[in-house]
Amino acid sequence: MAGIGFKLQKLFQEDYYSSRFKAYAFAGLVSSGPWLIVITAITLIQWLSSSLTGIELAERELFTLSVAYCFIFSQVILGIQHLIVTRYVADLFYEKLYDRIFPTFLGVSKITVLLSLIVWLAFVFYSPLHLGYKLVLLTLFMTLNLIWVMFIFLSAAKYYQAVAYSFLVGGVVGVLSILLIPLVPESFRISMSLLMLLGFTLGMVMTLFGLVFAMLITFPNRNRENQFSFLEYYDRFPALFGAGFLYNAGIWVCNWIIWFGEGGTIVADTFLTNRLYDTAIFWSYLTIIPTLIIFVVSVETRFYERYRTFYGFINQGGTYEQIERAKDKMNHVLRQEMARLLRSQGVVSFMAILFSAWFVARVGMDLEIGEIFRITTIGAFSNAMVLVITLLLLYFDDQKGAVWTSGLFFTLNGGFTWLLLSKGIDWYGVGFALGSTTAFLFAGARLIYFLREVDYYTFCRPAEHKGGDWFGRFGERLNRIRVL
Repeated sequence: MAGIGFKLQKLFQEDYYSSRFKAYAFAGLVSSGPWLIVITAITLIQWLSSSLTGIELAERELFTLSVAYCFIFSQVILGIQHLIVTRYVADLFYEKLYDRIFPTFLGVSKITVLLSLIVWLAFVFYSPLHLGYKLVLLTLFMTLNLIWVMFIFLSAAKYYQAVAYSFLVGGVVGVLSILLIPLVPESFRISMSLLMLLGFTLGMVMTLFGLVFAMLITFPNRNRENQFSFLEYYDRFPALFGAGFLYNAGIWVCNWIIWFGEGGTIVADTFLTNRLYDTAIFWSYLTIIPTLIIFVVSVETRFYERYRTFYGFINQGGTYEQIERAKDKMNHVLRQEMARLLRSQGVVSFMAILFSAWFVARVGMDLEIGEIFRITTIGAFSNAMVLVITLLLLYFDDQKGAVWTSGLFFTLNGGFTWLLLSKGIDWYGVGFALGSTTAFLFAGARLIYFLREVDYYTFCRPAEHKGGDWFGRFGERLNRIRVL
């Protein structure tokens, strides 16, 4: 996120309400823009398909679950690489080794394609869906995984507009493709869900092409040497791998467990789902968008300035008094911004819970969804705080605290949900709320403790521990294989 601070600070320096609105809009574009575009596109596709004759509810449900599964498991694959690759690319930028960025992108993309193919092959042997549908799913799954990879590199290069515009074009193409379904001859309408999936996949492929074009513009030096050198960072920073994977898996572990509980169904003999819980958790996650926006603005304006001043004194030989004053100012601003974040998100979550019954009745959803939503909204609030504090811990390079937080988040969410599963629908969401809230409290305590001793950890950080060099040696072997 460190690239957007200059633009946000410039907008906030202008004493106009329009400038502040632009600042928050830009932060929303960076933090939630692609996510909201995709959600809007899927919602519009569902709405348009419901008004077209010949597309039954079962076909629409199969399409929705196909897309949802691709997104869920692509995020898990992203979690395996995200923090490691981000750290490696950030170090390349810091050391001005720009000629090594594009080769790294190629290496990460190849490993991502391989992981996607392995997951898809497991799906092929399990699912009775016809091969054509599976091949389209493979295309969508690989496309999404490659999109997340490009997101890492373009965000590091501060090319956020390209990401948002590419998603926007892809979303528009995906929606418009649904309007073309009535024009498809009857003889080609093998499966309406397949046609819908083809249209959405086409939109995501257009997004991918836009991001590829942006990558080629951003990184003109496109050699192919040392594509897999980043694997060394799995040896150097195993905690980053753990934090990324466990947090992403922790987001969905409750869904995976509840799919086997009361109300769980299997669609097309392939996709496990629990319509009540899955719908409730989807709406709950929409309530935390303000946290993502406010956090980006807070970190990149007030906090980052104090953070940079504190470490500037340390790196450039400031006096003890200067370092202490800078630390106190940094901690004071961080406490203020965290309090503002808690208040703002707390109001949004409270209002969502308060008006949930009205909203459920308004859109015609089952009452059980509203009851689960009220609980999962509490969990989503705590989940957002876990994400925020984990990112702050990584700002201070407290990798141990980050991986402990993510591990606790995954373990407690899964553990509580599994223990309460037998109690039925009335307890759905409670495990998520308990697990996320406990992880939030632990993360907050860890951040407070670390900030109190931040100068000690800065000056007396223990030597970097390497657990081995297996990944590094494997990367070197891959670098020597020219065919890759």
